Amino acid sequence: MFMLYIRMTVLILAVALLPASYSYAQRQSITIDYQVNDATMSYTGFWRGSTFIVDAGFERNVVVATLDWPPYLGRNQCQGGWLLHYMAALLLQAGYNPEFRFLPWARAVRMTELGHADILAPEYEIESSAPSDVIPGSTRLNHLALSSALAHAPVHYVAAADSAIIQAPQISELPNYSLGIVRGYQNAPQVDQVIDSGQVIVQQAIDDAQNLNLVVNGRVNLIIGDPLVLHTVASANGIDRAAYRVLQPSITNQPLYFALSKTRPQWQVLMQDINQTIPVANAQQLRRQLTERIDEHCAAQGTY
Repeated sequence: MFMLYIRMTVLILAVALLPASYSYAQRQSITIDYQVNDATMSYTGFWRGSTFIVDAGFERNVVVATLDWPPYLGRNQCQGGWLLHYMAALLLQAGYNPEFRFLPWARAVRMTELGHADILAPEYEIESSAPSDVIPGSTRLNHLALSSALAHAPVHYVAAADSAIIQAPQISELPNYSLGIVRGYQNAPQVDQVIDSGQVIVQQAIDDAQNLNLVVNGRVNLIIGDPLVLHTVASANGIDRAAYRVLQPSITNQPLYFALSKTRPQWQVLMQDINQTIPVANAQQLRRQLTERIDEHCAAQGTY
């Protein structure tokens, strides 16, 4: 009886000590439903710690190194976010059982460049001379290959609300400012070229929330990010949206890709399978289907 009491106490303490961020996605199985040529596809995924797994019974598995990038995808997003569903559906349609490992982005990059994961996603465009942060003397594209584009997302400069900077600087003006970036992120090819040249004072953050804090607290003049992501992390971290300003015009509308590890065996086959699946998914309006179903589910559950 005493041992039972100890075990119950330990269990209660373990649950009590779970982080608040554990509240939604990791406790739920997630069903991915969509139609292809009037046939209904339905797959159920589950969480194992910080990994999301969909076992559809295919012979081939694929490991995707990813990140929490709200509201597009994340462990704390309702249903994991539309981009998680979309990437999973693309890989399922290509004939693979996907396993998404949520990691800090720099670690996800390292894992994929070294061949410990098949795919890094979602990845922005990688400019050809971008150096590897993992393997000295090489470029990222020595180790990664980009699929066809999955979707697009805007990229902007962001300044503090009280900053004298009221519009996006020209690329030639960038060396006049200090810049906050997320470690391991690609940003925009023309910006990354200037950063890699050493002309800009750069401060690296571990994620978008820390990057936003850099500019709000006056530690850098500018940061780079997706406004929707920044607004979401601001809300989650108690940062007033009035404390920062999204500068216009945008830097670019970045394509989002699967970045395949060239170190993995059969990566060319995986690339071919993915690139054959994407146009079919576009023709079937797969992204719209998934987004509408997630919106409906989350609204019904009151989890938006």
